[in-house]
Amino acid sequence: MSQSKRVVLIQPASAGGNFEYIAIPRQGMLFLSGALGQWDGQYQYERQIWFEDRVGLIDPDKDLDGVDILLVTALINEAPRAYQLAALAKEYHPDLITIGGGPQMSPLPEEAIRLGKFDVIVNREGEDIIGQLCDVLIEHKSSSMLDSYLENISGISYMRDGNVIQTKRVGLVAPDFVELPDYLSIKDLSPDNPMAGGVLETVRGCTENCSYCQVIQQFLGYRLINRDTEIKRLHQLEQLASDGLIHSGRNGKFNVFISDDLHPPPLRAVKFRNERLERLKNWHGHTDNMNLICQARAEIGQDPDLAQSMYDANIKMLYLGVESNNAQNLLAVGKRQEPGQMERDLTTLNGMGFSVVAMTIIGLPYDTEESIMNLADWVTQNSRYQTANLLTPLPATSNWTDLKPLNENGHLLEEGEIRPYHLYTGRQFVHYDERWSMDESREIFDKYTARLTSIDTLYGRIFRILRSYRMRLAASGKDLGDTISSRIAEATETLKLWSDPMSTVGKELGYSVSSRIADLTETLRSVSQPLANSPKELSDTIGIQVHELAENLSSLADPATIDRQDIAGKVTSSISSLSDLLNQVYDTSTKPNPAS
Repeated sequence: MSQSKRVVLIQPASAGGNFEYIAIPRQGMLFLSGALGQWDGQYQYERQIWFEDRVGLIDPDKDLDGVDILLVTALINEAPRAYQLAALAKEYHPDLITIGGGPQMSPLPEEAIRLGKFDVIVNREGEDIIGQLCDVLIEHKSSSMLDSYLENISGISYMRDGNVIQTKRVGLVAPDFVELPDYLSIKDLSPDNPMAGGVLETVRGCTENCSYCQVIQQFLGYRLINRDTEIKRLHQLEQLASDGLIHSGRNGKFNVFISDDLHPPPLRAVKFRNERLERLKNWHGHTDNMNLICQARAEIGQDPDLAQSMYDANIKMLYLGVESNNAQNLLAVGKRQEPGQMERDLTTLNGMGFSVVAMTIIGLPYDTEESIMNLADWVTQNSRYQTANLLTPLPATSNWTDLKPLNENGHLLEEGEIRPYHLYTGRQFVHYDERWSMDESREIFDKYTARLTSIDTLYGRIFRILRSYRMRLAASGKDLGDTISSRIAEATETLKLWSDPMSTVGKELGYSVSSRIADLTETLRSVSQPLANSPKELSDTIGIQVHELAENLSSLADPATIDRQDIAGKVTSSISSLSDLLNQVYDTSTKPNPAS
């Protein structure tokens, strides 16, 4: 009989950016857990998947007691937390086996091993080797023969005599190697704490070669799962929603994010396009209770049959990577699309009833501040919602080596200095650009996004509903989180009303305070989950500061108040105090352990 071993798989808390509102499981951990569940080897693996953005921060000391193996994945702005977790896990539990992977650590195994104290890094995908790897590490972790076993495992990195050894990847993983992702191993998944939406993978890889994208490096090739597996995964999601494990709206429908990086493929990939068309026809009757959301290319506006089949299958929201309306920019980054045709495609898709989310990148080679603002006008005219990111270098892309990185003070990174990964949220430059400093890039980003209709408003509405299930905030922090949100809204409205009848000086003061509150709101948004998991003493102190801010705002709004300028000063002081406290929360949750 197989011996039982405990495995914890962790997706660390995000530092913000793209995943700020979408606290849904990413597929990697679900498939790795599924692979361990179906592994027929020497050991049986009991798994728990911990998504920190969903259920809170793990305590590496207490929560990993009795655990045999820790698996950690990370996107770039999750790296500080990932390294911190793994290093602390080793400190508290020296015999614990730690394995890292994902798009951040796979291309940078030496950094991950050095900062996170990982035993092994899995390069790219790992479902087909994870069972073998875990068996070997458990059986031989203290043996002098460990290296000889590791060197025969495909696609891993580890240290030997102070050097990184990297084994060659043999073949590509079939995207349905694990038929059904392992949702049921997610920590605290229950009808009282459901997922915001399900995730569906039907394709791995991409047919394109855009210079800013990691996908082509992380997932080599373009691989479709088989048709039967596709339908089985749809049925799995239906069952999860029926059991209350995925949040359903009042109409009984639930959201499903299709995680494919290109769904459907471009028109020139004829065989893939035709296959997708046939598959979509088979979805009818299987997706009636779903609101499907997927990423695609604008050019499906030129393919009415495919677009209509997507709509009929309940794919109603399209994330379209338009990036720029400047032809030179698109050419420079390898984006094979033409702005004029893109605009016609967007018009077609809008007319068909799709909710179009236009994804843009600013700070591309031929951007100016004027062209960026023109892009904002163009993209809002051609899409219902928009997202934006400043050009950000990612590991394994050409930008990673071609763009000179900055430290968190906006100066060129010195040799041996670690990149400030917590700033890699797409909201400021983290590389040198002669056009703009880091501070100036933040200002441009704010001016640009202020003109957009952010998709965050939609996700914010979803998560306001889910807060009743304590999804975003733990019970201890729910009241505090709700109070802060309401007080910030109150502050904004108060200052708008207050500024209107005042002198120019008073208005300037009002605008200044409003700006401070906007900054505070952004900070609160980025630390909402860490705040819920902060020590009670710190949370109580923040609660007191919120109360004081609320009192001062009430006085500011009172027509009988005489010295409003003095009160405004107190509001500003309260915001400063709150910001300092929130920075403590942020530093604790995202920055690596200095000792590591």
